[in-house]
Amino acid sequence: MEEERLREHLAIIDRTILVRRVTLGSFCILAVAVLLSSKISPLNPLFSVPFLWLLLTVPFEHLVHRQRTLRAVQNVHAAFFVIEVLFVGYLVHRLGGVEWIGVMFYLFTVMYANFFLPRAAGYLVTGLATGSYVLVAFLEYLGLLPHFRPFSHRTPPYRDLSYVLATVLVGGIGIYGILAFTVRAFADLFQRKSEELARRKAVLERLSLKLLSAREEERRRVARRIHDEMGQALAAARWALAAGKVEEADKLLAELGEGLRGLARELRPPLLDELGLGAALTNLLEDFSASTGIAVERELRVGRYPPEVEIAIFRVVQEALENVRRHAGAKRVIVRIKERNGKLVGSVTDDGVGFDRHRISEGLGLSGMREWISLVGGELKVGTGPGKGTRIEFEVPLPSSETTS
Repeated sequence: MEEERLREHLAIIDRTILVRRVTLGSFCILAVAVLLSSKISPLNPLFSVPFLWLLLTVPFEHLVHRQRTLRAVQNVHAAFFVIEVLFVGYLVHRLGGVEWIGVMFYLFTVMYANFFLPRAAGYLVTGLATGSYVLVAFLEYLGLLPHFRPFSHRTPPYRDLSYVLATVLVGGIGIYGILAFTVRAFADLFQRKSEELARRKAVLERLSLKLLSAREEERRRVARRIHDEMGQALAAARWALAAGKVEEADKLLAELGEGLRGLARELRPPLLDELGLGAALTNLLEDFSASTGIAVERELRVGRYPPEVEIAIFRVVQEALENVRRHAGAKRVIVRIKERNGKLVGSVTDDGVGFDRHRISEGLGLSGMREWISLVGGELKVGTGPGKGTRIEFEVPLPSSETTS
């Protein structure tokens, strides 16, 4: 789940890096147009700062894609926003402070920060942007910073071609045009996200129907066992008692008791509650090997975990073994589960016939396993092929307080 969120986040960042490059490139083009059509110096930060800002997206993209966790990506992004605020603050200072439209230059940094970062970090960047503008304004007011006038104003501003061109191109066409482009990019992202959520909802609805069917099938199976096996055993015990065959009745009742205990273990293994995941899996694997004759190799380096994690892992291994029993034709099964990097990772591998995933859709067994793992925030992968056996891999994040070494 964490890796999927990271991939989605990086895909959105790649899109916004493109948006940044379009916006900053547009500013550079507009600045060149203003410089060529006015008396503004070519060294004016109106051009140089957006150009440097544009170049900064190259190392930023490289650093973002080197990160392996969502938190690390957010930290790199936050650092980039801080640098953006510094660039914009300098640009505002060199372009007239409060005298021109510099307050608009922080717009995209604030938008992106509150879109990508956690709430507190987004508010922090917003505060830095606001504080940067206020600081420039009052330092110039108090005379602690020199004031730069980007326009000569030898004539009224509305009659000054440099002022009019810069304001219309950068302020009007530039900012509002780029704002429309940015909002449209975000709207497209949200639309794709909504479509993906709708697709996942449809998948979950289909899975819920399958699970309801499976639950009813399990109830029918239990009812049949109670009616056929245990009902017959009770009837036979009654007849034996009626005939005075006490020893035979005692034997039948003992078999009935063992059958009830076996059914109870299938529905909810008591070892899972009493001794934990390791003991419950060990018992499951021993019973599986004894009943099928399939060799089982196990490596279970596990401790105690939250109940929902233990039951999810147990059910996944149980279902994987049931698939091996019914379909694999395997001679050997390997089960490995251990803690690694704050996660519980495991696999169930068999040397059976495997299957072609492109020709055979996932049945209820695999869908149920995915559902169990997703309920505890994990991921499950299936590797198989005709004649290549099957490997079920899963990983589940563990709360730090629950992780044991």
